[in-house]
Amino acid sequence: MAKRKKEIPRSARNDVGGEMVGTLPDWVLKDYIKKGLIKIDPLPNNWEESVDEVTIDFHLGNKLRVFTGDGWDIIDTKHTTKEEVEGMMKLVELKVGQPFVLSDKDFVIATTKEKLTLPNDIVGHLHGKSSLARLGIAVHSTAARFDPGWDGHPVLEFGTFLKGKRVVIYEGAPICAFSFEKLAAPVNRSYKRSPNNRYGGSDMPQVSNLMGKRKSKAARHGKKHHSAS
Repeated sequence: MAKRKKEIPRSARNDVGGEMVGTLPDWVLKDYIKKGLIKIDPLPNNWEESVDEVTIDFHLGNKLRVFTGDGWDIIDTKHTTKEEVEGMMKLVELKVGQPFVLSDKDFVIATTKEKLTLPNDIVGHLHGKSSLARLGIAVHSTAARFDPGWDGHPVLEFGTFLKGKRVVIYEGAPICAFSFEKLAAPVNRSYKRSPNNRYGGSDMPQVSNLMGKRKSKAARHGKKHHSAS
């Protein structure tokens, strides 16, 4: 007869969770959220029901940007400005629980309802939901990594590749899930201080800002960096 796997006693879990490195299991994830180490706002009263073995659900926010036929029909990744890209899109604001019809011709940039704030030693990973993926909906087009120090509403870049069909999604419905990875040590420079921080801190679905790389604080003040030899 197979032996039952021994569980970690609750009294010892806090100590083990504090020393943990790698993907956070459900009980550590809940503990970190309760302690405010991982901040999710708003956090529903029944949020623990959205936690599975290693992820917690995030929900679709009420602001979406959708590409239209307006503006230029060519996007030049070297010269097209952020303002010109915004001119090619329309902003849709949904009421609580309002539906949005997604077709295979749509590409949407949206934010989650929740704002996420991470400490300097935790990485967030955004995952699609299987139930939506089986309807052809891909909720993130990039590697979906949220670096230590992230502070803002995660952005979704989604569409459906289910040809000839339209899918109805709803404001406030589960749209993706997050897992979290604890690093062995904090990073030297958090995302908030990074010159690559183009999208953090906003509650709006920001369009591509390929040409608008944010300058570091030192660069904005005309200071030079000297590397150690």
